[in-house]
Amino acid sequence: MARKLRTWPAVLAATALAATACSAGDSSSQVEGMCGHPADSPAGKSLREVLGTDDFRTDVLRSDQSFVKEFRKDLKEWTGYAGNSTSPSFLCRYVPEDSKGHLLIGFAWSPADTPSKERTQGRKLYDVNATPGSVSDGGATLYVKCDLTGELSGQARKAVLRADANFPLKGKEPDEAATTQRLSFLYLMTREVTESLGCQNKPLAKDPVVKPLTESTPS
Repeated sequence: MARKLRTWPAVLAATALAATACSAGDSSSQVEGMCGHPADSPAGKSLREVLGTDDFRTDVLRSDQSFVKEFRKDLKEWTGYAGNSTSPSFLCRYVPEDSKGHLLIGFAWSPADTPSKERTQGRKLYDVNATPGSVSDGGATLYVKCDLTGELSGQARKAVLRADANFPLKGKEPDEAATTQRLSFLYLMTREVTESLGCQNKPLAKDPVVKPLTESTPS
């Protein structure tokens, strides 16, 4: 049976020791792969806006090759029971040099109808170029449709790629501008994942445009 997606607090301690590689300072300019974002790239600029600094450490929690292999395997083995997601695969962690907080990025597969259920869970809802998004205290989520070919095509039609960002960073609660920055970075980060997975529909090809949605009252 598919395992339910564990809450972020339940997995933070485990990821503290999980880094396979790291680099300090303006580190995304030095780290290769999906976690590395040069300062002059759209994702690099967005990341620095979110962190509020150019000085941070990047922890690569899984290599690109390992992540893609295992994440595709998770989808293949996923049974798709209603309400269940695969366990999160954590990819990157960004730690500002002057802060005890960090930004943690992880991914999972969720049932295709999961975005509509967010309306009943008290989360603020957003649209990012027709990609559903939501935010809660300290977190942001995107649900991305990823069309795959071959043996995973059927499974992919029943699922969405869930991208999660956890922001236990010091400071005041994010305003709308900060929320837009967070969702924009998560979108750009997830774009690299969809490209590495080979999503045929290229769901995040456009530059991110974040729009808040008016929450409807559940019927």
